[in-house]
Amino acid sequence: MSDFKFYDLGVVCGRFGHEQLGHVSLFNNCMSLCKRTLILVGSAQESGTLRNPFRLETRIDVIHETYPGISDDVLTVRGISDLTNEYDITSAWGKYVKSEVEYHKHKFANLMVYGNDEFRSKWFAPEDLVGTAELIIPRSTIPISATMVRGYLVIDDEKHWQECTHPLVHGMYERLRYELMSVPIYQNIYNHIRKGELSLNHFMKLYHELEIQDKNEKLAQIPNP
Repeated sequence: MSDFKFYDLGVVCGRFGHEQLGHVSLFNNCMSLCKRTLILVGSAQESGTLRNPFRLETRIDVIHETYPGISDDVLTVRGISDLTNEYDITSAWGKYVKSEVEYHKHKFANLMVYGNDEFRSKWFAPEDLVGTAELIIPRSTIPISATMVRGYLVIDDEKHWQECTHPLVHGMYERLRYELMSVPIYQNIYNHIRKGELSLNHFMKLYHELEIQDKNEKLAQIPNP
């Protein structure tokens, strides 16, 4: 099989909290097309919160565990902080991402790989993507979310958690569950749902109620343009 790669540098950017098989699909597609891949782990400044409970180091460790023995030049994983928070997505964010890619790799991406989150199209002004191709991987291809994965950790359902994650990270289950359940808001979620049905559906319902509150609070923090 030929080792030819169509692009030099590919970039994937997301929070990856923590990595699940949908994320792995993004990484694999990027690596199959590019000589070099840069993964930027977003919200690097935040941990111990509802949407970003895991430390940056933990999120990076899970990705490295999935791709052992690959050199840092071929697969580079770095953190990137938010401008304000993860909802502050404008062309200014795109310019910031571009500057971070250029800082790490001394050039911008030849290929950007995304999941199909609705705000991805707002990342970049057209002039910032001249000469850069884009690949969007539909979430429906692998209908898993990081929220689901965290839900399985909360209810201690290791079997279904394993079905959503790469086999090479299965040995990290206890470490990840311990870190997640050390976060007060996740302790509160567990204490609430265990009074009724300790299930993923019960977790997801409560989580989404809390997520709406969290989103409204964070949107209020974003300065008006």
